Amino acid sequence: MVGVSISRNEIDHKDHSVLNWVDLIKAIALLWILINHIVERLFKFAYIENPMADWGTLADRIAQLRPLEGYGIWTVPVNLLRYVGFAGDGGVQLFIILSGFGLTWGLLNRYGNAPFPLVQFYRRRFGRIYPLWWGAHLIFILTWLLTGWGLPLKPETLLSFLGIRVTLDLFYYFSPAWWFISLLLQLYLVYPLLWRGLQRWGPLRLLLVSCAIAFVARAVGLLLLGGYVDAWQRGAIFITRLPEFAFGISLAAWLYRSPDLTDRRLCAPVTLLLAVVAYVVGLALALTLLGMAVAPFLLGVSAFVLLYAALGGINRAASPRTGVWKWVGKHSYSLFLLHHPLVLLFVSDRKGSVRAIAGTVVAVVLTVIGAIFLERLVEWITAGLNRQYKKAGVPGVLLKSGAVFAGIFGLLLIGELVVRQAVPQEALGWGERSSLAVEPVIGWKLKPSQETRLRWESYDYRVTANALGFPGPQYPEQKSPGTVRILTTGDAFTSAEGVDTNQSWARLLEADLAAQLPGRKVEVLNFGITGYGPNQYAAIIQEFAPRYKPDLIVVESFVNDYQDAITSNDEFRGSIGFGLPPQNGWYSIVTLSNLQTFLSLHVAAPVRSLLLHSPSPLAYSWGNFAALERDKPDFQATARGIFAERFKQIQTVADQVGAKVVIPMVPASVQVCQPDQLPYYPKSINLSDSTKFDVDLPQRTTQEIASGLGLRAYDLRPVLRSPSKCLYQPHNMHWLPEGHQAVATYLSQALLADGYVKKL
Repeated sequence: MVGVSISRNEIDHKDHSVLNWVDLIKAIALLWILINHIVERLFKFAYIENPMADWGTLADRIAQLRPLEGYGIWTVPVNLLRYVGFAGDGGVQLFIILSGFGLTWGLLNRYGNAPFPLVQFYRRRFGRIYPLWWGAHLIFILTWLLTGWGLPLKPETLLSFLGIRVTLDLFYYFSPAWWFISLLLQLYLVYPLLWRGLQRWGPLRLLLVSCAIAFVARAVGLLLLGGYVDAWQRGAIFITRLPEFAFGISLAAWLYRSPDLTDRRLCAPVTLLLAVVAYVVGLALALTLLGMAVAPFLLGVSAFVLLYAALGGINRAASPRTGVWKWVGKHSYSLFLLHHPLVLLFVSDRKGSVRAIAGTVVAVVLTVIGAIFLERLVEWITAGLNRQYKKAGVPGVLLKSGAVFAGIFGLLLIGELVVRQAVPQEALGWGERSSLAVEPVIGWKLKPSQETRLRWESYDYRVTANALGFPGPQYPEQKSPGTVRILTTGDAFTSAEGVDTNQSWARLLEADLAAQLPGRKVEVLNFGITGYGPNQYAAIIQEFAPRYKPDLIVVESFVNDYQDAITSNDEFRGSIGFGLPPQNGWYSIVTLSNLQTFLSLHVAAPVRSLLLHSPSPLAYSWGNFAALERDKPDFQATARGIFAERFKQIQTVADQVGAKVVIPMVPASVQVCQPDQLPYYPKSINLSDSTKFDVDLPQRTTQEIASGLGLRAYDLRPVLRSPSKCLYQPHNMHWLPEGHQAVATYLSQALLADGYVKKL
């Protein structure tokens, strides 16, 4: 495979020129994969050759292949790049073929028909794969230690370190392209059996048997494995890629035994014509589910044959003009290991932009530099371990390595404890997780009758839950005569994330109304919980409004409610982190969860934002810019329909209990505060750009839905605009205590003025 499956010093064949084409094809394969990963960043992920659980219809797959327009004189080159990238899995197929070829060619030249050297084989193969593989992990662990970007210290990293990447959680872990190394290791493990089959059956029968077994296995998996289809067909289990590997093995045997005859047959016009036809047929089959049982083999073998002939086959002489390509081929393993993380880091998904080109150049340059550094690093470490081994043997190597590891890990633990104490992070789920419990119908709520101190990202507050599991005091279901009872629900703005429970606008509203209604008792029952959306609002009111019979129902709605509407309770529970280890437990500490999060969000993300001239995910989230984006299909259709249906359900319940409904509309911080008032406001974002943003969209949409249902919606933007001070947290997304007070004061006046609350 990538630079390690074949080594000239292993080969004693009398005609070394047979191998002149190998490094060139490796270089082409690597370039093809690189283009594929760049295209995936710049354009939509290709349907062709990539069946998955939500593959879309055949019409969708074909439609994606239509040429793009609107690039002017660059339209043809852009489409050519896109099509080459869409077919980029051919690079993987070439590497699989070359891997089988390289192993077999080396063994035939060294051992011929002698007994298979099992122990030596595994030692040499794994010795060529693992050092650079571990070195790549080490490099990205080091970058994580410095910047928060890279491989964190997690169990998944250890499994990947061993080359185990067969589960859905591990398959694309950190660097999606690394799944190939797991496949390669599996092929190495079963290779002795294939060698035995080659000796017993010959190359043709071995190839036919391998194809028959693998094609059936691929087809069955494609039909039955559902969500595992992508990993299965790609090569999570070696059997699905056995045909390409077996072709490489058989090709080596044919070339070894009859080099000139095999070369003539591969380069014959009829063979090349068949290869072209096979490639076209393979592309057509790659658009269908069952067709993908054989398409990768057809595409890989036909591409290989065409490249072999184009490069001159065994008759190609070494040429200085191919020096760069041969260097890439020889170092393709280290280049392969480093390229994809750097593409993901630096290549922006902004089509046709200068930043995309600049990011691509940076990724390529750093890949080359990093590959050279990786090889030198591995050589240096290996030499040091060898010296230590000669001095003290295996115990000495283990002792010294353990001491170095313990020292580094000890420093990291100190860093973790410092971050926890000084700037605790939102790690292993939501920051509020320790105060929350699963609720089977609504989804989640507070842990009943518990007070919890919560600290993360500039927050340090206490949330107090009543016996029902909601913030604030609990009132009896039976309302006393003359009492004004208001039921409130909403998300974190209502549950009062960032401030103590008694500072929430619901509590302040109760006090304000009581002051303006002397002689009357006012009860505000707060059923707002962080993360709630329209689905939870409706469930809360259906459960509690008939029991408490409020006079008024106040449903606070935030700009992200439309996204929340299309998010299931299970998805919410997963993001909250229910089932994960305790956030302050030993696992959280030894996995450096707070240090990892701090470095990722506050070191790596700002650097990446600066380099790519794009907002960091944290800043984009805090500002809720996504809710203001123009032309979002889900927002316009599905989410809007669910939102409207939930508020219709709320209105129905309110009518049944004789209550009115009002909707205070909470704006995002960036809708009411100036950029210079929000330290996290990304400089690269211009909300006045009407081609990208519609700053009135959430409020306008909610107002339209409310009006259609006969409900009153209050726009809180004027209330929360303060010329002297932003009322939102400067380093998070919710209100300061002054924001809660401003909203409570406004609502108490508005509810009285509009007759929703009446004086005696």
